[in-house]
Amino acid sequence: MNSAFKKNRGFTMLEVIAVLIILGIITAFVVSRGTNIKAELSSETEIIKAHLRYAHCLALANDIYSWKITLSSGSPDYYTLSKINKSDGTETSPINLPNEDSPTHTVPSGISITSGLGPVTFDEWGSPGTTTLNIILSDGAGNSQTITITKNTGFID
Repeated sequence: MNSAFKKNRGFTMLEVIAVLIILGIITAFVVSRGTNIKAELSSETEIIKAHLRYAHCLALANDIYSWKITLSSGSPDYYTLSKINKSDGTETSPINLPNEDSPTHTVPSGISITSGLGPVTFDEWGSPGTTTLNIILSDGAGNSQTITITKNTGFID
């Protein structure tokens, strides 16, 4: 056999660089995807806080109605805004949330309300009642965020 045809062949520099570039792109995608999940949880927490603050402000501005956000479990979880006439206790049909086309906000898939389901009602003084309320959102990957509504004052943190 002719030894001229037997050459040790390795990777060219161009092939090595191409593989490194591809690995870099895949790594960047995986790292950024992990960050987006946490960002999505933070974003959804801030949206719920904004809607709670909206109901709180409506209650402070109007002494005829109490305003209520009802957090419900489902697939996916959701919540709605409505008002209650204080004189007779009747609840109106749900009212559109700000920046929403409907009175119901659906929580994105992958995020769930794990604690604090049920109604959060603000009276004419903005008070949610005599108990501090905690709403916990979770992304299923071990990350969670808590929204605290302070008793009597309605402060949302």
